[in-house]
Amino acid sequence: MYNKKKIKFSAALFFMFVIISKQVFSEAFIEPNNNYTPQEVVEIQLLGLQSGDTGKGIEQVWIFAHPNNKRATGPLARFRTLFEMPSYSPLINLQSYSIELINETAIESQFIVSIIADDGISYDYFWALEKVLTGEQAGFWMTTMVSSPRQMSRSS
Repeated sequence: MYNKKKIKFSAALFFMFVIISKQVFSEAFIEPNNNYTPQEVVEIQLLGLQSGDTGKGIEQVWIFAHPNNKRATGPLARFRTLFEMPSYSPLINLQSYSIELINETAIESQFIVSIIADDGISYDYFWALEKVLTGEQAGFWMTTMVSSPRQMSRSS
C-alpha cells in the first residue's frame, strides 16, 4: 500500500515537473552561437514561426537576422510588420516545412525552404545566410535574406 502511494506521488511530481519545464523552456529563445550550422539556423527560425506564438516566433527569427539585415529592416517593431505582408504572412503558424541546400561556401549558404501554410497552400522561399565576419557575433551563421514566395499548390 505504501509503495503504491509513493509511486503515484512520484509519478504526479514527475508530470508536474514535465509540464512546468515545457512552459519554462517554451518561453526562452534560442540564442545564436558559432556551433549552429546554416541549416540549423533556418530550422530554428521555422520552428519559431511554427510555434503558434506569433510574437515570439517573429522575435526568434529576428534574433537570427544578420546585423546587415537588421540595419535594412529596422528595429524589431518594424521587422514584425513584414509578417503582415502577403509575402511573409504564410510563414506564421505554418503546418510543415522542408529545407533543401542549393549552395554553400565557407561564408554563404542558400536554401529553398518549402512550407505548407496554415491554409494548406504550399510555398517556396529562397533563404540566404552568411557568417558574421566581425563583432561579437563573428563566426555565427545568420539570415541575410528571405525572398518573396512562389506559390506552389494547395495541399490535400
